[in-house]
Amino acid sequence: MERNNLDNSILGHDLAIFNRFNVTSGNNRFATRKEIAQLYNVPRKTLSNNINKLKKDGLISGAKIGHTAIDGKNYNTEVFDLNEVIAIGFRLRSDTAIHIQRHAATLLVTEMKTMIDKKRLLEIELSYAWNKSDRDDLNY
Repeated sequence: MERNNLDNSILGHDLAIFNRFNVTSGNNRFATRKEIAQLYNVPRKTLSNNINKLKKDGLISGAKIGHTAIDGKNYNTEVFDLNEVIAIGFRLRSDTAIHIQRHAATLLVTEMKTMIDKKRLLEIELSYAWNKSDRDDLNY
């Protein structure tokens, strides 16, 4: 029962959870370390360690944005785009991260099967068209 609730509330139909990120630029959404820690339900220290390893490997880079806090001071905050948030999630082992990993793997497999099916259909259509043109040539 708990797993089902997690699947429905966290993953939903279109991973709407990523809409919770507060930093946007056009259609792009960015997440702060705090938001990512909340998303994957991991301690910030664990998250920071994994982010640093991913940066060292060159898999993510993050970006700094400036903002003015309630106290009137300007601060730079590091944010990560959706691809980076997903890459970070693949390094983590929380229940939420594992569910998102499984969902992403399922989407990838489904997309690959769709591409294979489209390729097969195209091959059949091309074969039919080729054979039809051969028959037409014989009739002349």
